[in-house]
Amino acid sequence: MRIGFDATSIHGHGGLKTYARELLSALAREYPGDEFHLLTGFSPSRRERLLGLFGSFTNVIVRSAVPHPMMLGTGPAVRLNRLISRAFWQVSLSSLDLVHLTDPFGSSVLPGRPVCTIHDLFPLTRDEYRGTRLRKFYLRRASSVVRHASAILTPSEYVKKQVLEFHPEISIPLVVVPEAASEIFGRYSRENSSDLPGELEEGSYFLYVGAAYPRKNLAGLLSAYSMLPAATREKIGLVLVISGRGGEVGTKVKSLLGKIPPGKAPLLVLSDLKEDRLAGLYASAAAFVFPSLDEGFGLPVLEAMSAGCPVITSKTSCLAEVAGDAAILVDPEDPGEIAEAMRNVVSTPETGRKLASRGLERAAGYSWKKTARATMAVYRSIFQR
Repeated sequence: MRIGFDATSIHGHGGLKTYARELLSALAREYPGDEFHLLTGFSPSRRERLLGLFGSFTNVIVRSAVPHPMMLGTGPAVRLNRLISRAFWQVSLSSLDLVHLTDPFGSSVLPGRPVCTIHDLFPLTRDEYRGTRLRKFYLRRASSVVRHASAILTPSEYVKKQVLEFHPEISIPLVVVPEAASEIFGRYSRENSSDLPGELEEGSYFLYVGAAYPRKNLAGLLSAYSMLPAATREKIGLVLVISGRGGEVGTKVKSLLGKIPPGKAPLLVLSDLKEDRLAGLYASAAAFVFPSLDEGFGLPVLEAMSAGCPVITSKTSCLAEVAGDAAILVDPEDPGEIAEAMRNVVSTPETGRKLASRGLERAAGYSWKKTARATMAVYRSIFQR
């Protein structure tokens, strides 16, 4: 089979980009007899970056075949850019058996009858998006995906249920295909971790990894940390690895940190870390604390478990589905409950050891090989139809 992918935006940090890169690599390894065509823009630098990621696979073909979504700029030019993109996609489709849009909400157009992965529907389900342009766009695009896709993948039963709630009329295959942590997170342990920032020592900090959106509940996490006994905060610090839009986010987070009573333990905000350094932070943390209000999958939970880090996360959305009994599950809207879980992990070493052991076992049940095989099964069924 010849399978095409929209590769105009799969570089950088973020769960959707990680998903695209890991899935493509796993598919290329598992199915050497199939071809995977990465359709990108006409910038030589973008092509070179893709070749740097996938050039070792002889069955991955990088093609300068579609315009970048913002090639002509913003405003009135967007409509023209979509028309041009649609025309280029139509030409590309003639040489492909099917197309997989790993982020249909980020693609400029929906070419042909693609397989689409819907990672979440936050703009439709969360109040903070009410009345926004993003919500209106998601309403239109989700409707188009349901009408024109040949199949839809979701990373969790939770997201599948949401898709069905918004579109009970759906008649195409709707398949749950879980994600997995990158292999690099399993290569680290407390005995084999990368160098830590100078202020940090093994077991001397709680860790959070993710964006600073309201649904991530950073305010709840910081409130919980503030509620810990002073003696605990003297020994155990807090490290926030924030992904997102630059300085404004960092300033906001540092402002929140400023409200925490001072102690000797470090309070750090980091960003844009390479995976090996992030894996080392997971492996040496006292616990990974992820009290998010809403997730589509919650990949950092599996990353932490793969690195042998005890996990505290929410009992809501998909997080209990992903974590199972390998984490302490808390009410994310109750800072006192989050604080008690944090105190429990550091004051009872046996609790941390049990969580780490269960987490390693839980994470081992997920792999990109399994994700690739389940995804290819969908491709095959669509191709045969």
